[in-house]
Amino acid sequence: MGHSLLYSKVLVPVDGSENSNRALKHALSLSSKLKSKLTILHVSEVPPFVYVQSQKLVDSVMASLEKEAKNILDVAQNQANEFDVEYETVLLKGDNIASVIIDYNKKNDFDIIVVGSRGQGKLKTTLLGSVSNNVLHHSKNPVLIIK
Repeated sequence: MGHSLLYSKVLVPVDGSENSNRALKHALSLSSKLKSKLTILHVSEVPPFVYVQSQKLVDSVMASLEKEAKNILDVAQNQANEFDVEYETVLLKGDNIASVIIDYNKKNDFDIIVVGSRGQGKLKTTLLGSVSNNVLHHSKNPVLIIK
């Protein structure tokens, strides 16, 4: 029974912030030491388009979210490639980032979640703060919060 069985599946949500980059580096070094499989997850926060008249506006907001998400995951991949780690990147969308992460974690049964203590959200200033708190409270598995 090696240590690697302890955390064989690691989840790290990223949002492009400094804090989330620190969490990613932590997750990468943890995964490389333990030979675990790392999932790098970005959740695009899609605002509820309840009052939007214009489909064109919705399309342009969605397009810019897609572009931002792709950039965030590209940067994460560049970092991951510097480590000897088996990883995958996943992009999900939702209007509540924390609950998307929590659901994804439940479905995929990760051994540990590594998350930054706070990040940047356009809609909420301490987005990842509330996200990491939420994840912490709703996760059955260990959550490592990187300050």
